Order: sequence, then structure tokens, then C-alpha cells
Amino acid sequence: MALQGTLRMLGSLAVVLSFTVGCAGVNYRDRSTLSHTCYATIENFGDTEITAHQVDGLLEEVAKILDITLDPAKPRVRIVVRSSSYIQAISEGVTAAGYGSKVRALYFDGADLVVIPYYSRTILGHELAHYLTDHYLKATPRRQWERIARTVEDALPMTAPHEARGGPNEHDDCWVAVRQRGPGVVEIPGSPW
Repeated sequence: MALQGTLRMLGSLAVVLSFTVGCAGVNYRDRSTLSHTCYATIENFGDTEITAHQVDGLLEEVAKILDITLDPAKPRVRIVVRSSSYIQAISEGVTAAGYGSKVRALYFDGADLVVIPYYSRTILGHELAHYLTDHYLKATPRRQWERIARTVEDALPMTAPHEARGGPNEHDDCWVAVRQRGPGVVEIPGSPW
């Protein structure tokens, strides 16, 4: 019931907050680009590309920190890139979730949804820790999720290690380009996705 209300509110906010606001050098568009990775679907309203290698590599790093073996059969995390003001409006609308007055990003458990303002290893790594805790560490009480995510933040190196998905490897078969154009979805010229 609460999830339906949250999703309904997200839909309404998408219409209401379709203005462009810059964040960390990112400009936002009214229409998103959609790409798929082994473990994620990325809906990017920003003008800065986020690659499958970045997302899956980071997810693998976070999983390694948490001593988790990723299972491609688990639901994919949906990563949405929106402006900070959009994220703040969502957090204020979901007061029952217990978010503080100022948030950088959000994870909606049960919806497998991460909302970030731009690609940052620290910000996205923190939210991916919530996703992994939700799906792989089911016995963990919700009150401990933030501590786990901060532990991941502290353990993540500033740059991706060489052994992470920085480039093609034996798992590239799951990176077959899937192009979907739904309402509001556009393709970035020159993007392999």
C-alpha cells in the first residue's frame, strides 16, 4: 500500500518537476536515456553518460566489500539520475521513511529504485549498499542499513580498481545492447546503448 503511494507520488513529481537544474556540472533534460547492464537499468535525465562498466563494476566492488556473491537472477536495481531539487522534493514527500532534512540520494527498498543526482562512486556506492542489503542480507534490521552503507563508502577507493569492470571481460555477454524507446526516452548520439 505504501509502495503504491510512493510510486504514484514519484509519477506526479516527474510531471511537476520537469525543469532543468544543474548539479555538479550536470545539466538535466526533460527526457531520459535508458540503458541496461548485467545488474541494472539506468534512466539518465542528466547529460553526462554513465556506462554499464561503471555501474556493474561499482556494484561488484560493493558486493565484494559486503562479502556478497551477485546473482543475475535477483531483480535489477533501477538507477534514475535526476536533479538534487527533484531528489529533495521526493524525500520531503516521503516523510514516513525517516529521511533527514537534506538528502543526496535515495534508495526505495521493495522498489529496487536508486535516485542519484549524478554519477559518483561514493554516492552510488552508498545507495547500492542499501540495494544489496535489501536483497542479499535480508536478516539485517533496517536500522543498521545506514551504518552498512557508510562502511561501504569508507571502504571504496576513489577510483575503480583495475580488476573491476573497467573494460570488456568474460561477462560482456550480458551487456548486449538493449534499446528501448518508451515515452520520454531518447538515445544519446554515439552511445553504444
